[in-house]
Amino acid sequence: MAENDIAEEMTSDDSMLTIRTDETLRELDEHGTPGFPFVYYLDDLDRYAGRREEWHWHIEFEWCVAERGEVDCLIDSDRIRLREGDGIFIGSRVIHGFESAAPAIMPNVLFPPSFLFQEGTDIYTESMLPVLDSGITSAVMRRDDAAAGGVLDALRGVYRLVRSGGGKLDLFLSCGILWREFLTFLGTAGDGKLTRRVSGHDMLTSSRMRTMLGYISENYSEKTDLSMIAASAGISKSEALRCFNESIGVTPVRYLNDYRLSRAKDLLTSTEDTVTSVAMSVGIDNISYFVRRFSEKFGMTPSAYRSRTNAARKRPPEISQKR
Repeated sequence: MAENDIAEEMTSDDSMLTIRTDETLRELDEHGTPGFPFVYYLDDLDRYAGRREEWHWHIEFEWCVAERGEVDCLIDSDRIRLREGDGIFIGSRVIHGFESAAPAIMPNVLFPPSFLFQEGTDIYTESMLPVLDSGITSAVMRRDDAAAGGVLDALRGVYRLVRSGGGKLDLFLSCGILWREFLTFLGTAGDGKLTRRVSGHDMLTSSRMRTMLGYISENYSEKTDLSMIAASAGISKSEALRCFNESIGVTPVRYLNDYRLSRAKDLLTSTEDTVTSVAMSVGIDNISYFVRRFSEKFGMTPSAYRSRTNAARKRPPEISQKR
């Protein structure tokens, strides 16, 4: 995507964005419509607190390109650096996040496996099922890798088609071309381009993680510690630490604290409660600690965040293709 193309897509809206998830980190926003489950986003990392899109997952495949700046893609305990021009494929139901140290623009498209092929058909069995069964969580397409050129060109073709107002049939066909190029790429990709495959051990870890994440979601406002989080999944504290470190790269307590701060951010914009009341509502009884941690995570005090968000809401709405 050319520089002027990106500039045309950007808006003057500077309100902060967030990824809304349920207790298992599943993203709550729908991608596309039931009749046409395809969506395009132009993500500006500056519009996320700390230039970080928090952990989430969805049933859709996701295809991204770092069009401006560098972006770190976080998948399980892996940190994959996308240089400008690099792309990445993220598999269905894979927990992931993004962050950048400097301003970065990342267009991406999402669609579920069923968008291209109906389950049970020969073409689904031959062209889709092998990828799903392989357990591939992600694949990196480097801009200087000739084998990845076809995928990156096809992906940018999808981006251009969206921007030009292409019809649904053209978008569907362009996604089919993207998938064909991706299959060709997988046939030549070494292990260095693919993240680890899912094993029985990984599935057990994933199950335990969903249980512990659900426990945190239900009990974050109460006194909660590592032993209670581990007990919710029937495992030891050391096993809980391992599960969190391997899955999302943070400790259970760190995730709990970040979750509390994210819920506090929601309360600051959806209620008129005082900052102290908000802190207490999310299980933090030390207001100085709350303000300090909130400022570290979101780059401003709770009061400043509330004022900025309220001011942004008073501006006339703008049409945007961002999340």
